[in-house]
Amino acid sequence: MWLIAASVLATLVLMAVLLYVVNALVFTGYNHLKLQAMSEELAGRLAGANLADPAEIAGIAGAFAAEHPRIGIELYDGGGTRLYASGSGDEIRLPEDALRRLAEPMQRMFLGRDVSMVYEVDIGGKPHFVLLDVPTEAFQDMQFFLYLRNWAVLPFLVVPLVLIIVLPALFAHLFILWMAGRLRRLTRAMQSIDLSGEPVALEDRYRDEIGELTRLFNEMNVNLHDQYRRLRQAERDRTRLVSQLSHDLRTPLAIIKGYAETLQRGSAMDRDTRLRHATIILQKADYMNDLLNKLFSLARVDDPSQTFRTGEGAVDALLQTIMADYVLLLDDRGIKWHLDLPPEPVVLEFDRDALAQALRNLIDNAILHGGDGGFLAVRLGRTADAAAIEVEDRGKGIPAHKLPFIFDPFYRVDQGRSGDGLGVGLTIAAAIVRQHGGTLDVASTPGVRTVFRVTLPVRQDHAGEDGTRGAAGAGVSSAPEERGMNHAGEKSKP
Repeated sequence: MWLIAASVLATLVLMAVLLYVVNALVFTGYNHLKLQAMSEELAGRLAGANLADPAEIAGIAGAFAAEHPRIGIELYDGGGTRLYASGSGDEIRLPEDALRRLAEPMQRMFLGRDVSMVYEVDIGGKPHFVLLDVPTEAFQDMQFFLYLRNWAVLPFLVVPLVLIIVLPALFAHLFILWMAGRLRRLTRAMQSIDLSGEPVALEDRYRDEIGELTRLFNEMNVNLHDQYRRLRQAERDRTRLVSQLSHDLRTPLAIIKGYAETLQRGSAMDRDTRLRHATIILQKADYMNDLLNKLFSLARVDDPSQTFRTGEGAVDALLQTIMADYVLLLDDRGIKWHLDLPPEPVVLEFDRDALAQALRNLIDNAILHGGDGGFLAVRLGRTADAAAIEVEDRGKGIPAHKLPFIFDPFYRVDQGRSGDGLGVGLTIAAAIVRQHGGTLDVASTPGVRTVFRVTLPVRQDHAGEDGTRGAAGAGVSSAPEERGMNHAGEKSKP
């Protein structure tokens, strides 16, 4: 506030100085003050003269008039008798003419006409009058003295000027205080950010720069908290991964080491025993290799630099190929299976290897966790703009409170079971489906059935295609007899 007041005072002083300098240097000419000073100067020169001698008066006044050639000078005594007039002949003004020119001097001045000014002076102790005839071009253009005849009018000129400066300064000061308060609130909020707590949102209903900055702060605060939670979750996942890897790899490594040492020491073993031990070692090595492959797959689908090599293909042909690999396994475990395909091929744009991995993960999950239900169904459906793949089992199911977490990395529904992998199969499947522009949902009724549903978008230019092009795109024949053979195989598994 003191800074604003000082600036206002400095402005007023500067304006006064500028007014004086401009008035003195730029606006040259005669004004009321100069004319009055001239009258007093002439009276001073005539103070010792013999006013009864016209020649002496004419000599002194003529010399003075010669110093001011642009001004007409006349001298009158107290009775109105003219004692001197500059010029000669017809140029000498008559008293009547001079009196007429004295009327309405202000109006004549502003209208650009010649003006006569009369000043009373004291010569020899007696009053005299000096009449100065000033042409309009000899007047000073700006005569501020006319408005400042005395100090009483000063407030009427200064107060409006002060108001013009002070009121905007006051409003500016209040505006700055208001803006500073909003900035201080934003600064305190920034200083009090605690990523371990909940994000604090500031409210600012204004749409100016600070309001926009406040909204950006709220967004930044939420993003920082989200990133912090993700980092904490990643740290917990890393810790859990190390723990699970150490647990899941320790047992097969111990088994491999034990059987390898047995083979190393037992040179007299029979051939069947050696083969059985070697088979167990290979099985455990394959198990460990499968764990590492899942880790690599998880890292790959989470890497934004990795892109899918998509191509046009028939999803039903891909499902036939996948299910053919599980027939013997399902037979060995006594699981009845069902493959339901539409009569016409479903053509999509997808990465064959990636989508096959996602579907195999879902089928593996159904066999591993729902195989006790003795049933597995894979269905393919088609709508105008999407294709849906369902994998159903009738095992023990998933409790409702655990459904929101089953797609999280390293999450296991049954935390107490070991040997079931790292818990990343569903995470990988969900990421692959998401990168195809689709969704992966789950619905489970414990003890009844669990259904994983993959929904993939269908390009509009495929909406009216027949099955020939789709089958050819997949590289797999879709002849009716082949599709019928699949259904026959399905019927043999009631």
